[in-house]
Amino acid sequence: MAEQDDNCISPTGKIRIRKDKMPMGNVSYSAHISNGKSAITSKKALAGVAKHNLRKYKSADYSSDNIRLIYGTTDLFQDVKRVYHREFDDVVKEYNSRQKREDRKIKDYFEHVAGLNQDMAVEIIFQCGDKKYWDEHWKNKNYMSEVFDYILECLQKLLPEFKIANAVIHFDEASPHMHVVGVPVWEGAKRGLSKKVSKRNIFTPQTLSVILQDKLRAEASYGFECYFKEQLAEKKKGRNHDLSVTEYKVAQERKKLADIKQQNNEEQEKNTKLRSNNASISYQIATQEQCHSRNLDVIAADEDRLETVRSSINAAETEYAKYEDMITDKKNNLELLSSKESELIERTKIAENVYDMFRQGGTDDVREKLIDVMYENQKLREENTTLKELLGKAYEFMKQFVIDGVNLLERFLESVGKVIGKDKVILPKCK
Repeated sequence: MAEQDDNCISPTGKIRIRKDKMPMGNVSYSAHISNGKSAITSKKALAGVAKHNLRKYKSADYSSDNIRLIYGTTDLFQDVKRVYHREFDDVVKEYNSRQKREDRKIKDYFEHVAGLNQDMAVEIIFQCGDKKYWDEHWKNKNYMSEVFDYILECLQKLLPEFKIANAVIHFDEASPHMHVVGVPVWEGAKRGLSKKVSKRNIFTPQTLSVILQDKLRAEASYGFECYFKEQLAEKKKGRNHDLSVTEYKVAQERKKLADIKQQNNEEQEKNTKLRSNNASISYQIATQEQCHSRNLDVIAADEDRLETVRSSINAAETEYAKYEDMITDKKNNLELLSSKESELIERTKIAENVYDMFRQGGTDDVREKLIDVMYENQKLREENTTLKELLGKAYEFMKQFVIDGVNLLERFLESVGKVIGKDKVILPKCK
């Protein structure tokens, strides 16, 4: 691309409206206006335009990094509302002051127009150069920001009734293009508001032909020549009024269709391979699920057996507690009897001494007392023997049980030793 001509006006400087007839070249130019299905006749339609123009959605084809906002903000919806308030708040206030009936007053002109099913805003798409051209000159695409900025200034100068709200350049499609959204403001109405939104009165056939197709084409060619040293093509016969935005978008989508079909063929081949792999994986998963199911059955059976063992242990511990209390009582009685036995032994020794004394010269009264003592001693010995036998049987019973690897008898003797404060409990001799 050649350097910028010194005679060209930079978009940052004062714009120049060309009045001379420029020789035209071969680079295409188009200005597409919203119409029919693409018409912005509701808030929903306006929101859809905002979503597309400012890339407010996720797509593999488009990226917000490849757009350039040159007028307005990232909130197109609010940009349009600001134009409404700036252009119509005063005339709405004046109109309402003349109304005697409250129901005829307009509270919000933006909301009012949105409910009339008419064009509440207009979108124009400008494009210089087709896909073929930009395939060869794509590295210089960023210079189009300057060209489109110049076109936007010229549009404001040539068509001031079209109040621009937002303008954004797209670099992520086949060719760079600019989306301009604005409000057509018509003054001089004899009925209702003195100033209204009216696409029909602003974008007349003459406007479309003379301004968009003739004058703006010449200015666009001028700006394009400054940066690219090439001129735009002349207007084709029979295209005096221009394509609609819908037609433009259809043409763009057709360009993508061939690529999409190729991608679909490739994806089908991939899907065939994936289905084959999925069948193999599904078989493996089914096999693993069967093995898992069998393992779960084994685990369930083991848990049943474990629960049975736990029940047996609980029953044994309950029985142990019962015998532990009984044996503790017997042990206490044994200790008491042992104490009495010691007492009797001492009494016996005394009795024997008394008997010896009696033999040497005792009385009948002494003899009787001695006999009573010997009898009581014999009775206590027999009782002590019986208790020892019961304790031995209890010990033999406890030997039969093992809890947590420890003999029940050992656990009992340990606990009894702690209770009576002895380090060691002597077991009775087993029969």
